[in-house]
Amino acid sequence: MGFSYKPIRFDDFNALNTVNSVPEIAATYDEVANILAKKLPEGLVLLDGFPTANFSVFLQNLCEVSPNIITIDVSRFYRSSAEINELLKPYLPQDREIDPELIFGKLFDQDFQAFFDNEKVGSFLNSLVDGKTIILHGHGSACEIFRPFSKAVLYIDVTPKDTALRVYDGLYRCIGNPSEPDLDCIIRRTYFIDVELAVKLRKELVRNNQVDFYLLDSELSFSMLSKKAYHEVVDQLKNRPLRAKPVYVEGVWGGQFIKRYRQVPENLVDKVAWSFELIHTEASLLVNSGEYFLDLPFLTVMDAIGESLVGEKLYKQFDGNFPVRFNYDDTWHSNGNMSTQVHPNDEMAQKYYGDVAGQNEAYYVVLTGHGAKTLCGFKKDGREFLALCRQSEKDGSIVPYEEYIHAIPSDVGRQIFLPTGTIHASGRNQLVLELGTLTISAYTYKIYDYTRLDITGKQRPLHTNLAEQALVFDRDAEWVMKHIAFPPKLLMEGEGWREFLIGQYDQIYFETHRVEMGTGSRYPAENKDGFTVITIVDGETARIQSIDDPGHYYDASYLDVILVPASMRRYEVIATGKQPVVLHKTFVREDRYES
Repeated sequence: MGFSYKPIRFDDFNALNTVNSVPEIAATYDEVANILAKKLPEGLVLLDGFPTANFSVFLQNLCEVSPNIITIDVSRFYRSSAEINELLKPYLPQDREIDPELIFGKLFDQDFQAFFDNEKVGSFLNSLVDGKTIILHGHGSACEIFRPFSKAVLYIDVTPKDTALRVYDGLYRCIGNPSEPDLDCIIRRTYFIDVELAVKLRKELVRNNQVDFYLLDSELSFSMLSKKAYHEVVDQLKNRPLRAKPVYVEGVWGGQFIKRYRQVPENLVDKVAWSFELIHTEASLLVNSGEYFLDLPFLTVMDAIGESLVGEKLYKQFDGNFPVRFNYDDTWHSNGNMSTQVHPNDEMAQKYYGDVAGQNEAYYVVLTGHGAKTLCGFKKDGREFLALCRQSEKDGSIVPYEEYIHAIPSDVGRQIFLPTGTIHASGRNQLVLELGTLTISAYTYKIYDYTRLDITGKQRPLHTNLAEQALVFDRDAEWVMKHIAFPPKLLMEGEGWREFLIGQYDQIYFETHRVEMGTGSRYPAENKDGFTVITIVDGETARIQSIDDPGHYYDASYLDVILVPASMRRYEVIATGKQPVVLHKTFVREDRYES
């Protein structure tokens, strides 16, 4: 996830959330500059933004309209690059024995204050004079050090997808160290340090209602919302079903179904491996308000109205993050399997990465071609398999993985839970809906990857040392079929519909159901203290709507992943197309709520 992969430069406008028209929105650099020239107060104005925010173009336009504005780059008050690099050493370890290509890191757990030279800051604040508009701009300018002295705060937000594209395009230099040696270093540093800093500060500003002008620096447009306009837009998102804008990513094992069905242009990519559907660190909400299209980072919306989206208890329990992630893995008509892999448990994730918990997953088989199967669990000695993989790392030898790893025939509708420590891989020729528990980053330890190269022609790194620590070797075929790949159990039925339990495991806090609906049927449901995510995994279309306010609805199509917010307590799904519909339903188990 995250910066590990470059997104495809494609925006899916079918994932649109429409709200009523809102005043006080501007949509060009010139229009924004003209408005701010009249509204910015005298005194200190803070202009902060998410990594890759284009401060320079914005300020150039503003200063052309208001030449008397004074601009000061906040980086003048950072500590030296050498001091900052020393500060970050524990977060960017250099151990190639366990991390051959240095792709992992530890999430930065300090604030922007750690980057500033107190003496320089004090001298600047003491030099402030009345009667002039002074814009302090750059990353960290709106941190707690400067806010008590400011008259207004502006924030330039950027979606995760646009941030990643700009980093890969070479348009970003890391905070406090503009001379990182290569792109890989910049990617790693940006993800584990810069983004963490920015996410914390943005959350602080939004939660405390301290952003006076909210600016969106999107590949779609440059927009500005007044404080009032921003709240009017996000408040309309509270009580309606929402669909996040997918982010498509190429991969060596990628397939053809998502690319064709979602009409990703042929000239952009040969194959699509992942479609990030609803991942809090990747997603944005494309919102249409009157004539304006606003691409809002999902986490920023969570900062503003998260209690309404996931419920007060879960918002607090998961520290303002969305608890479950959703993406598609597409190997349909591909050239091979996903790598055999494993994910770390809670202890490893916290020890090595400073993350909240380990990475549990689940696969739901949506579509298959001939011979599709899912690899899960061992059928021979796992340690012997690991030794063969280590040898393959050294000499490129072929490992007979099918002799060692259990394969489950991929029947459409099969749900397989994948608790941390379970060896697994999605096999060739299928489309899988992947779910995951909350991690801020993503940690995949590749064990065997069939000696293939990545899409850039480089050898794909393996992580056998970390995998050895993570693997639970006694999870064999019998254990898998009994505990994490059990047959569906009928829970309830109504007029034209039946609901089955398809996924539940004690280590994983979410639960999954399948709802089979006849044409034209209506399935009633209820959110108690939390949210539900509904995915259309078969059929044509379905309307998901509030029972108490039917005007709040989303007309979903095949493969759409829809968030039914906690505030929409009673809802129903109507099979509106000309054929039956199958829903995949996910929610956090009530017995996993913290009291």
